[in-house]
Amino acid sequence: MSTKVVGYVRVSQVKGREGDSFLSPELQRDQIEAVARREGLTVVEVIEELDASGGDATRPGWNRAIEMVERGEVAGIAVWNLSRFSRSVKDALTALERIEGSGGKVYSATEQWDDSSSGRFTRNVLLSVAQIERDRAAEGFRAAKAKAIERGIHMRVPFGYVRDADRRLVPDPDGAPLVQGAFERKSRGEAVSAIARWLREQGAPVTTATGVRHMLGNRAYRGEAHAGDLVKEDAHPALVTEALWRRCQTKGVRSQRTGRLAGRYLLGGIATCASCGRGLRLSSGGRKGRAFYYCRGHDCSERGYAGAQELDDLVLDLAFEPLREGGLEAQWVAVPGGGEGAAEAERAAEDAREDLDSYLGDVRLRGVIGPDRFADGASDRVAILNKAEADLAEAREASSGSAELFGRLWAVEWGHAEKCEWLARMVRTCVVTKGRGPMSGRVEVELR
Repeated sequence: MSTKVVGYVRVSQVKGREGDSFLSPELQRDQIEAVARREGLTVVEVIEELDASGGDATRPGWNRAIEMVERGEVAGIAVWNLSRFSRSVKDALTALERIEGSGGKVYSATEQWDDSSSGRFTRNVLLSVAQIERDRAAEGFRAAKAKAIERGIHMRVPFGYVRDADRRLVPDPDGAPLVQGAFERKSRGEAVSAIARWLREQGAPVTTATGVRHMLGNRAYRGEAHAGDLVKEDAHPALVTEALWRRCQTKGVRSQRTGRLAGRYLLGGIATCASCGRGLRLSSGGRKGRAFYYCRGHDCSERGYAGAQELDDLVLDLAFEPLREGGLEAQWVAVPGGGEGAAEAERAAEDAREDLDSYLGDVRLRGVIGPDRFADGASDRVAILNKAEADLAEAREASSGSAELFGRLWAVEWGHAEKCEWLARMVRTCVVTKGRGPMSGRVEVELR
């Protein structure tokens, strides 16, 4: 009676590969049948795993084959060679210990070894060679990625771009305005779920909040080609300015429930309970739906709480005190600006922003000049806006501190996220004690 075995076939990457060097599933199956005839085996099943790395010990088919041996359903595993079985010496030896410990064996169509010490040594050398080949392939792939990044070729095409004849990214006339619109909406404090809904309505492929988060964090939109730690700046035309990209990276306060309260009040993640030290959460209640911060610690005996508006007003009053006293120069929060130079730079940046918005919205012009020339025009205007915003930052840096400018930024330019970030850096601690007395007597605030 012949011995039952399971065949195992693995291909690292398929992707349309062909030719003599490609170990196709069909070729591996033929070789498994050949070793079965040679060893007097019966192949009861062939498990195929395509696009599966030999260095991955979590491969479900590979593990199922090993478990079939352990359960006694088959007496071994037949493969084309050990590199198909595993390209990790450590994982292969662990698997072989399980198989041989159950009385099983691995059969190779192109390699032979016995159970002697020298045979096991030969087997381990073959496994080492398989791992070396895998490591060399990984190094070669990394080198190829590095060359591509150095030439400014991005590995994937993000929404909003297409490839030109040189495989570099260029703005897509249809997708680029939607990407820019998403960044603008986020910079104004709009929730990612709302941005995803807007993109769906526009027919964009980015349709979920998670997709929007990935898009907003993709450095390709600032003109970078990157893959892991490989980065090349100015590899292709940016779709958003540096300033806009940075504004959209600011993490706001984590929403509670619908997020409406978190979008109105500023001390989430800053205010803490005096009794247990936990961060206070936002909620609303009562007949008027008044918002308040409160401690959610079930084991806290003296849960701190405070009216949300009252606490925000108290902390802001303390944080603004250095500004009213003219101490801007001594504070990290000093917002440079003021003077005619800064005002002129602000006007130039605003003009550049309006010019870009107007250009991107001109559907008729896109049809007249064609998509390629329209994309070039969009890239030029993004570069002009980048330069104008850089000039504005430089003008503010060169000018003296201005409380008036800070007031304008707070009231007009900054969104909720920027205000929360400013407070988080200004306020070292904000500790709230349980009680019904005056707010000033129950709250201890320490500024940085």
